This record gives sequence, structure tokens and C-alpha cells, in this order.
Amino acid sequence: MTDQIRVLVADDQGVIRTGLAMILDHEPDLTTVAQAGDGEEALRLIDQFDPDVVLMDIRMPVMDGLVATERITRANQEAGRSKPAVLVLTTFDDEAYVLSAVRAGASGFLLKDTDPDLLVSAVRAVHRGDSLVDPASTRVLLERCVELERKVGEGGSAPAPQDAGRWTGVLSQLSERERDVLVWMARGLSNRDLAAKLFVSETTVKTHVSSVLSKLGLSSRVQAVVVAYEAGVVRPGEAEVRWES
Repeated sequence: MTDQIRVLVADDQGVIRTGLAMILDHEPDLTTVAQAGDGEEALRLIDQFDPDVVLMDIRMPVMDGLVATERITRANQEAGRSKPAVLVLTTFDDEAYVLSAVRAGASGFLLKDTDPDLLVSAVRAVHRGDSLVDPASTRVLLERCVELERKVGEGGSAPAPQDAGRWTGVLSQLSERERDVLVWMARGLSNRDLAAKLFVSETTVKTHVSSVLSKLGLSSRVQAVVVAYEAGVVRPGEAEVRWES
């Protein structure tokens, strides 16, 4: 029998935790090993139960999901491991927080009212190393997040957007094929779609994605998508690609 994917659910609402656990436990390859009501409890339970994936709410008491995600990412990097992967659960009201969660190292995110089939597919995807489970939806939400951050940043009530120029030197280290991979990731293509687009195998695509992340100093594929938008390589609503020489 194939090993089950071990999931920890972190949400401050018990009804939501229970509902998510029921959906996951209905699948033969998924199992909920623990439930946490806040980020601090989630960190303790991770040490105790060693989950493969954490479903993380953003807004929680004691320690919110942003801080918890950042600490999980740092611990993974220090230990040289890739698990647990963090899948953030959010609502459209949380747009300003989603971008911060991605920068903190989340592997992806879903809306809380997402279809159960998409939820289980998302868990499987981040477990195998794919970050964008629903590429088209994720791209749209990322675009909205970046635009929202820019507008709010101009008003002074949130950090100003990152300086696009700071990515120029790092992006110049990417090969032509790696640039193609970054662009198509930002436009919402999954590994399978990328393989078909570039006429290569999915294994080759994963190798290119890993190289892009390494050269950009990032920990997740979703972060690379955000960088592409911040650097202006791909812009919301525009088809052309912009590479600074």
C-alpha cells in the first residue's frame, strides 16, 4: 500500500478544521494527523507528528499563519529538508496577506470555499513539489495581490512594493530556457503544461524550475512567480515579456 500523505490542519475555527479533516480523511492516500487552533500550536504539533503538508489559515490568534509559515520555512532550510510544505487557506479579504505568505515560503494557497476535489489535488501537488495547484486561479489572485500591494503601498499604510531593479542582476544569471520557464510559470502553466509547451519531459521541467529557484535564492515556485511580477518581466493584463539588458 502506498504511504499516506500526512496532513496537519491549522485554523482557529473548529468547524472548518473538522470539515477539512473529513474531506482529507475520505481519500485513501491522505490522513489528518493533527489539528491546531493557532500558529504556535501548529509548530508544536509539527515537531510531534512530522506532517508532510500543513493546511495553514492566515488569520489566527496567538501566532498567525504568516509567522508560522516563515518559521516552518526557516526550519526546513536549516535542516535541509523540503517538508512540511505549507498550503495557505485564505479568503479574498486576505489578499494583502497572501503575498506575504508566499514570500514567507508557502508552496501555494487556496480559497477556503474551494471545491473538495481541488483541495485534495492541492495537497497531493504540494507534497510532490508542485506549487501552483490551480494555475489560472492562482495567477489571477497573484496579480490582484501585487496590484493591491502597490496601491496600498503608495498610500503609506503598508510596505511599498519591492524595487523591481534589484532583480535585474539576478535575473541576468538565468539561461534563455530558464527565462522561458519563469515566464510561463508566471503566466500560470503547471509542470505538465510547461513540458508540453517547451517540448521536454516533466522531469526536465522540474530540473529547470529547481535551477531558477536556486539562482534567484527562493524557496518555492510561487515565490518565483511573484518575483516575475515584481520585476516587471510579466505584468498583469499584458502579454509581452520585459527583460532588462
